Amino acid sequence: MWILAKIRDVMYDYDADLPVFGVSLIISLDNEQTIFLSIESKAGDPEYSFLINNKQPPVPLTDGDSIFWPDGPRLPFDEVMEMLQMDTC
Repeated sequence: MWILAKIRDVMYDYDADLPVFGVSLIISLDNEQTIFLSIESKAGDPEYSFLINNKQPPVPLTDGDSIFWPDGPRLPFDEVMEMLQMDTC
């Protein structure tokens, strides 16, 4: 289990001319660190299908422990850290 910090803010980093799964999340932590996380690994996950071909995807929110979308999936901080590790391998 990762207990490094709490998520303070999250936003998209994407180019409207690229497919949505070229999108990354910019995750700001309360310890002043920032994580840039590609969500491309979620392309095949049905829970994330609402993002496909959506040029204005819903704004991601945080409760400090996870990232979530209204009426959509929840991405716990532990999973964010696992995705980040897989992305850097």
